[in-house]
Amino acid sequence: MSGFESETLREVTTRLDSGEYRIVSTLKEGRLYIAEKAGKRFVLKTAAGAKGMEQLKREYELSIGLSHPGLAFVFTYEEDSPVGPCLVQEFVDGETLTLWLSGNPSSRERRCIYSELLAVVGYLHQKGVVHNDLKPDNILISKASGALKLIDLGFADDDTHLEKAIGGTRSYASPELLSGGSVDSRSDIYSIGLILLDLFPRGYAHIARRCLRRNADRRYQSVEAVGKAFKNNGKALKYTVLSLVLAALAASFLWMAMRLRQGKDLGNDLEMRLLQTEAVADSLSAVLKSIDEEKAAQEAAVKKAKDYVDQWYETHTRSFYSVLGKATKRDPIDSAYISFSQDLNELYSHAIALTPEQCHGTIMTYLQDCYYSKYMPLYEDYVKRINELD
Repeated sequence: MSGFESETLREVTTRLDSGEYRIVSTLKEGRLYIAEKAGKRFVLKTAAGAKGMEQLKREYELSIGLSHPGLAFVFTYEEDSPVGPCLVQEFVDGETLTLWLSGNPSSRERRCIYSELLAVVGYLHQKGVVHNDLKPDNILISKASGALKLIDLGFADDDTHLEKAIGGTRSYASPELLSGGSVDSRSDIYSIGLILLDLFPRGYAHIARRCLRRNADRRYQSVEAVGKAFKNNGKALKYTVLSLVLAALAASFLWMAMRLRQGKDLGNDLEMRLLQTEAVADSLSAVLKSIDEEKAAQEAAVKKAKDYVDQWYETHTRSFYSVLGKATKRDPIDSAYISFSQDLNELYSHAIALTPEQCHGTIMTYLQDCYYSKYMPLYEDYVKRINELD
């Protein structure tokens, strides 16, 4: 989203009707509330004191230009709500990473969640944003889709906000953040190293150790580098099996070649070796077939997810424009826009759930492309229409 689009969105959404919010429950007394409006649930985030309000507005400024399937959406900043000035955020019906892990998820589920975490943190870094408070409490797993949602940019920074602040859990903060030193994206890499150990106490220790080096220059220098190491580690077993099969096959041919050069009678030895070689070749064929089948399954899953996204946009866009064309007041248009935006975040979770972890990057890229090519034109028409009604 460009700077101009961000300014326009800020101007429009801060004018949305702030009434009719009904507080349903309290998440953190004096800070987070679940509220309902127009049949939809939201999280209202408040703050206390001048510094808290400054930090809340900073979070809004950082959040307004961000949109990612793994990031809880911030709709607007309300000056007048039942709980006072607040951020209106996406409500995620999920559980924290710690609670989710207590359910003993499978290794595959853990890999999916970590891949999604790397994807959303990588997106923030591409946007020049350092989260500064990556920890299990700020990672929610949707009960409906099992997808990850990263929340709370309250301690985040970018190039225009230089003040650094330590988040709520010091044990997940990098050494430079704790000491008040210079902080960049590699501080988040330290935190995702600790989260990797939470997810996998064994198996990825070598990746975690590099993330956790005190000297930031000796860590992985980007989330993409962490992701590459993580992905390669997951492939290691499959390709180790393949390499062993190939080695055994090569050894069989080498043995037969040596015997032939020596001019010796192969007899039963040759027959036995040929049987062994056939078995090795069958194993090689099975491994290669498995790889081909996995690739075909991944391609089919991505196509299914893309078709689902396209159909979702077609159906929801048609419904939105029906309201836009018939409404003579702002209220139904505003409600339709909020509903569309909230459903869009559910689309992200569903689309990701349709694809295996190896394809999450592909479908996330497609979702981002659709956001700019399909959502933004709708948003511009929304802005134009409500300006006509004002």
